[in-house]
Amino acid sequence: MQIFQHINDDLDMVHKLIHKNLFIRTGHIKDYVKQDVSYLYNNLRPALVLICHRLFSPANRQTVALAAVLQFIFMASQVHIRLLEDRPGEEKPADTRTGYQFPVLVGDYLYGRFFTTLCNAGIVHYLKNMAELICTMNKNEVMELNNPDLASTDPLAYHEVIRGECAELLACGAYLGADLAGADNFAKDKLYQLGLNLGMAFGLLVRNAPAKQINEYAGKAELILTQLPSGKDKESLQKLLDLCAAENTTLKRMVV
Repeated sequence: MQIFQHINDDLDMVHKLIHKNLFIRTGHIKDYVKQDVSYLYNNLRPALVLICHRLFSPANRQTVALAAVLQFIFMASQVHIRLLEDRPGEEKPADTRTGYQFPVLVGDYLYGRFFTTLCNAGIVHYLKNMAELICTMNKNEVMELNNPDLASTDPLAYHEVIRGECAELLACGAYLGADLAGADNFAKDKLYQLGLNLGMAFGLLVRNAPAKQINEYAGKAELILTQLPSGKDKESLQKLLDLCAAENTTLKRMVV
């Protein structure tokens, strides 16, 4: 899968920046937590930032930094979500630090890196957006953990949780990517809605939601997509939506 092949050079710069920041004094964070290495896990969020910026201006150093910041926030949230819980009948790790202490510390470290990356790139004015995003994501992650039957007991609240936990991250990335490029408010709002609906479709997809629900949001995203200029950026987003519609089981393991 190489949906974002046309921006490989930009993505390479994003991943080099991320990789450089994953080394700590005692080694690499992969020595302490397991990280997903799938294509979409590593590229979906940075690519959306880059694409929404490229619609108005070529990517630059600040665009790369902003894309890396979104990925740091996503990685941190995933590390925290996957903290081992005490479940009856499950064997506990020999070293409890592997299941608890290391993931907490690594997640916090990644959140710290998003802040330093903003500062180093001279885009610290986005700090408020990022802080509010992290609060929204964490609040809804807690809600989902505390209400495992929410999908059946309160579908409306369940969709709001998915919005806060998954979709707002993509929406924020799309909006800020366009903002950094100097887009007007109308265009930024359109791209925010594109990211939001795309995020809802993927959030529902990985939760094995009915196809009707997934396609409802994918359809809204596709309607916005028709209003964007033709080109490889638009084509890559269309391929993502096509994957949603196809209910690709492999994709469910790749998006998170």
